[in-house]
Amino acid sequence: MYKKDLDGLIASSNLPKSILLYGEAFFTNYYASKILPIFGEKDNILSFYYDAYHFESAKNFIAQPSLFGDVNILYIRADKKIPKKELDKLVELCQKNPNSYFLLHFTGTDQVGKDLAKSFTKKKKSDFVRFFKPNISQALVLLKEEAKKHNLQIENFALQHLFVIQNEDLSLCINELEKLSILNKPISVDDIDTHVYGMGALSLDDFITKLLQKEDIRDSLYTLLESGSSDEIRIINTISNYITQLMLFHMYIKVHGRYDAIAILGYPLPPQLLKSRASQSIKIKIETFQKLLKHLIDSEHTLKYSQNIDKNSYLISTLIKLQTYL
Repeated sequence: MYKKDLDGLIASSNLPKSILLYGEAFFTNYYASKILPIFGEKDNILSFYYDAYHFESAKNFIAQPSLFGDVNILYIRADKKIPKKELDKLVELCQKNPNSYFLLHFTGTDQVGKDLAKSFTKKKKSDFVRFFKPNISQALVLLKEEAKKHNLQIENFALQHLFVIQNEDLSLCINELEKLSILNKPISVDDIDTHVYGMGALSLDDFITKLLQKEDIRDSLYTLLESGSSDEIRIINTISNYITQLMLFHMYIKVHGRYDAIAILGYPLPPQLLKSRASQSIKIKIETFQKLLKHLIDSEHTLKYSQNIDKNSYLISTLIKLQTYL
């Protein structure tokens, strides 16, 4: 099912007996915290975290009858594949036992998550949800809601800045918003730069600008990687997002003869940054944007699924090749 379907089931407290959550970490954490209280009291939960999972113990727990009308809630948080026979058995037991519920919170790769999802069918009173990474507009909506919870005044661009320097990790951003609320004042970009540790949007913008200007980016890239604040896939994703923004600017300018950040992105940008984005975008042909994005998508796939490659070396070769398209 889709995220919106799960929202409806949560609102009506009418959940399947067994549920699998996988995909974007922020959403899996968020919805696990919503689902477990609906299943029942905390005292009725048997939890297994990662390597602590033990099939026989899990099976015996949800197979037992309830003597006092209580429920048996099995919660497994795992990042490795659970054997299909074991998973099928756990789902089957929950289907048969009216007092048993099962939540599998999977934090491993989406490909393994897809395999696990085969055990969660509606026929067995079970279902699964795969959560996808939100785009920046969706992320800003979520972050604004979180800021309101803390009575935190913060502009859209400051939220965008926070999102970027935290490598587009919503969980980290939300933790930082809670910390920033202690300042008890409206939050600016300068406040985020002062109080939040991250990769740094300006330094990353400088890096991508150098990349697109076909300058030597090897030293800058090594600095980003050695800082430990990002990895090869995140860097590829950030560059892809940046180039996608430039392409949107390019197309809007071609159609309207002007640029408008709110119309293009859904939120404002500071004047200097807005002018820079527009200037960069118009220098690149639309055909070149297509080549750049295809190259980055192919490279991301290789980084995720190829084994026995030196990711650092592969990334630098990817970016050098990208410059040949410009």
